[in-house]
Amino acid sequence: MSNTDDSSGFHNANGERALRSDIRLLGAVLGRVLRSQFGDELYELEESVRTRTRSLRERPDPALRAQLFDELNRTQLWSAVRLVRAFTIYFHLANTAEQLHRVDTMGEGQGDDDPLGDAFDRIRASGMSLDEITSFARRLDVHPVFTAHPTEAARRSILDKLRSIHELLDERSRPGTPGRQLARIERRITELVEGIVQTDELHQERPEPIDEARNVIYYLEELFNDVVPDVIESLEEGFASVGVELNPGDGMTLLRFGSWVGGDRDGNPNVTAQTTSDVLRLQNVRALRLFRDGIRGLATELSQSTHIVEVTDELTSSLERDRKVMPSVHEQFNRLNADEPYRMKCAYMYERVTNALAVAQTDNPPPGPVYASGADLVADLTLMAESMSANRGGVVAAGRLGRLIRSATVFGLTLASLDVRQDSSVTNAAVGELIDLVKTRGAGKGFAKLPREDRVKRMTEEIEGNRTLQTPTANYTAETTEVLDVFGVVRGAQDRYGGEAADTWIVSMTNEVDDLLAPIVLAREAGLIDLHSDLARIDVVPLFETIGALRASADVMDRYWSIPFVRRLVELRGGVAEVMVGYSDSNKDGGIATSQWELYRAQRALREVAERHGLAVRLFHGRGGSTGRGGGPTRDAILSQPARTVDGRIKTTEQGEVIADNYGTPELARRHLEMMTAAVAEASLLHTEPRHDEATLARWFDAMAQISDTAFQKYRSLVESDGLVEYFLAATPVEELAEMNIGSRPARRSGSIDGISNLRAIPWVFGWTQSRQIVPGWYGVGSALVEARSGSMADLIDEMFQEWSFFRAFVSTVEMTLAKTDMDIASLYVSELVLPEYHGIYDDIRSEHGRALETVLDVTHQDNLLDAHPVLQRTLAVREAYIAPLSYLQVSLLARSRREATEERDPLLRRALLLSINGIAAGLKNTG
Repeated sequence: MSNTDDSSGFHNANGERALRSDIRLLGAVLGRVLRSQFGDELYELEESVRTRTRSLRERPDPALRAQLFDELNRTQLWSAVRLVRAFTIYFHLANTAEQLHRVDTMGEGQGDDDPLGDAFDRIRASGMSLDEITSFARRLDVHPVFTAHPTEAARRSILDKLRSIHELLDERSRPGTPGRQLARIERRITELVEGIVQTDELHQERPEPIDEARNVIYYLEELFNDVVPDVIESLEEGFASVGVELNPGDGMTLLRFGSWVGGDRDGNPNVTAQTTSDVLRLQNVRALRLFRDGIRGLATELSQSTHIVEVTDELTSSLERDRKVMPSVHEQFNRLNADEPYRMKCAYMYERVTNALAVAQTDNPPPGPVYASGADLVADLTLMAESMSANRGGVVAAGRLGRLIRSATVFGLTLASLDVRQDSSVTNAAVGELIDLVKTRGAGKGFAKLPREDRVKRMTEEIEGNRTLQTPTANYTAETTEVLDVFGVVRGAQDRYGGEAADTWIVSMTNEVDDLLAPIVLAREAGLIDLHSDLARIDVVPLFETIGALRASADVMDRYWSIPFVRRLVELRGGVAEVMVGYSDSNKDGGIATSQWELYRAQRALREVAERHGLAVRLFHGRGGSTGRGGGPTRDAILSQPARTVDGRIKTTEQGEVIADNYGTPELARRHLEMMTAAVAEASLLHTEPRHDEATLARWFDAMAQISDTAFQKYRSLVESDGLVEYFLAATPVEELAEMNIGSRPARRSGSIDGISNLRAIPWVFGWTQSRQIVPGWYGVGSALVEARSGSMADLIDEMFQEWSFFRAFVSTVEMTLAKTDMDIASLYVSELVLPEYHGIYDDIRSEHGRALETVLDVTHQDNLLDAHPVLQRTLAVREAYIAPLSYLQVSLLARSRREATEERDPLLRRALLLSINGIAAGLKNTG
């Protein structure tokens, strides 16, 4: 590949030179490999396309554009596939180089080299009391949740090669590396690039949820040994710097991980009860293997002898209990290790883990004792650490053993807790069927037809009562049977792997109180909830995800939390009520301005309602990776939340499309988690009250409400306009997405697309992003800001941007999306793929884009987008030289595909299209 423009413009001159050097090397290596594999023809075609698209960007020429399209249309499909792959692989290599250099520049001059240290410095300077900080430590709960994504299913074989290239580039960057070693590094990189070129990055079949789970587990395993122990140690050091001592085994949560892969069944018929069971089993197997290796490593180090140091009575008693239940282990190891109690304890622990692995892999009864939960394993590890600390071994206890305790505390026996998500209509229907089939208490047919208040009353009676609704002779529908089976799987998982394995049921499309009571009825049927025994083993979590639902959320939760047994269930679950707010659907419903504003308002209102009921609330942020789905810098997002809405606890989705960017290397993962945790600490301890007086906030809120209303009307006028659906389907590759094997979840809800309500949020943003229009990330904002600034609010808007973190983050998010929007590229999709009768929609979008661009530059006082962020500005400018050719190729391929009947379409055409989708996604570093 040519490398005339390969820098990323890092603010640090040395960093820029290093990145240029790495990308130049990778581009040169890729170019040589492509020539060796496919000859000069491919290289010359790539250079021709790239050069001409660059010329067209600098000086639009209809004749040159027509000539380029003519050449692309005549290109053989096998050649198009190779061409698309060449650009796509280039982006993967460039992303790898950027990841290496990004860690040192993530703060872009903002002093974020040590985010946790900086946060605790600010906390110490605030004069906060020791009791306040200790209380915060005890409630700290940072909870990233990994999700699948239809365009992020990178094969592990590719990820491993890219990881190796990352490590080689890191080695190459070290000062003083001899020339012979540099040559060896380049040969090894060439070997890996050749392997990537010869590896099919696409799955031949549509991935199943278990395949997506393996992808998530890959990242969790990478976090286990080093990243998480490092982050927890940094946290402990931060707390120690302000006088709070934490130790491994203290039982504090601090950090934990979750997953939706295999548990999110909302609209995905491929996720069944069996799927959920299989994914949990897989997570358990992978966790046990990590613990087995960790315990084996401990045994090699913990050689302390009772001839030299003593052990605690508690450890001695534990070893005696182990000897009785595992006599064969005692016989095997006692002869050589009788005076080495820690090695003996490791031998017993290893046996328990091995037994558990045998159960997980064969389904046979356990051949011996196993660990029933992560807490039991942590208890054994902590027992050893306490014995060492009490007998002059504190340094050793804090080393490898302490790090394994930290990992065991965070990951448990399944690496991540698996959330279950289901639409409220499904659980409502299941409860209705159960109640309708019970012939006592006058329950006849028609539960679903009862008024809501009557349904609430009936379900309250069932939850507070003793009877079982299920009967063995009943003939339930397949849907109800499936729901009951899922609750059974959750119960079985908790019994087998511990309560943290799967303890959250998320109710999507929550609109009313009865939507939340239905899962409680079903949980009671499964033995997960029993008020008479003070049993509450699962959280039922509402998900408010439309504009209307967000506006009503506080009222719904007020009435829900007013039910005595609901408050009792929350108390039994630790007094923390979880509420999820959805960014993706609310954006699709109302546009970015209204979505962001209603999310902000809902969080304030939910906090106030929870405080009124004496409850703590953990807000679960369902954020996407793209700005159109709530994405953006994590630190800014957390620090711009309303006062007291974080309060030590935050749960947020890590969408599949950005997992690699946040967790792709140990350094990135460590920095990402440290920045997230540091932001939670600052938001919780330094933002307990609004930063501004009520009068100022009132003025800002009124202004934002006006901006939201105007933007909402503009956005709705677009999505409700005649022909919008036809335009969207024609001007984007979203229809082709539905045909491709790139995710287990269908791209649309059942039925044909007759309105945007039938389309899921991910493909909605995906389509606009691929065609470079990215409407969900900015549309309506321009009109709203023009109206606001043309009146008497110009100075007020400037004040809000300078002083209000929420508004500043909102504008910055819009700015980021505008920087990735390219209406000239979008015009290609329109002119080549859209019927002329719909071109007026493009004209409207382009006009609104111009308004948004002008007003954002006015508000931010910049001449160009991202002037304040030269790193990102330069990166996007350089990438555009390689994204544009892919866009031209994609338009050509889409036109060719749509001319052919589906049954006659060449499989190579589908392959080329999918590769172009992945390539543009890699170039933009987000999809939808």
